[in-house]
Amino acid sequence: HGCRAMLELLLDKLPDNGTLIFLGDYIDRGPDSKGVLDRLIQIREERACVFLRGNHEAMAIAALLGDTRSAELWLYNGGVETIQSYGGEDIPDDHWEFLTATLPYYVTDNYIFVHGGLPPGSQPEESREEELWWIREPFLTSDYDWGRLVIHGHTPLPNAKPEKRPNRINLDTAAVFGGI
Repeated sequence: HGCRAMLELLLDKLPDNGTLIFLGDYIDRGPDSKGVLDRLIQIREERACVFLRGNHEAMAIAALLGDTRSAELWLYNGGVETIQSYGGEDIPDDHWEFLTATLPYYVTDNYIFVHGGLPPGSQPEESREEELWWIREPFLTSDYDWGRLVIHGHTPLPNAKPEKRPNRINLDTAAVFGGI
């Protein structure tokens, strides 16, 4: 969420090898969305990465493609801060290419990575992209077993610590709201 300093703190704690999987919401609300995208593009050149699309990237893309309703929603939900981080300049082509290349989900043998969550009873390929980005309920209270552990963000946790459940782990520690 536009928190470059927090991103740097996190990156400093990660191992130097392996694939990094980012869950989305790189932009909006925080002070440096441009800086976050600059850094993610740099990381992509240095090592294997997977970048998922969050609901904030989805809103921005739709808004920048001319969807008026999405533009209103995006501006209300942090788009103003994103625009300000560019200092009045247009979003550079490499940032646009980065945003539009983000994936709706990523699956490994043991995990499903998704920004928001999954409808209980549905696999990611069976779900609408909007559900993958926006869902909260009934996902958050479901005990459904997707056959893999679901790793997600989207729902800020009040105690700023990851939430571990048998079927999912929520990693949204509310950094933009003062969390870790």
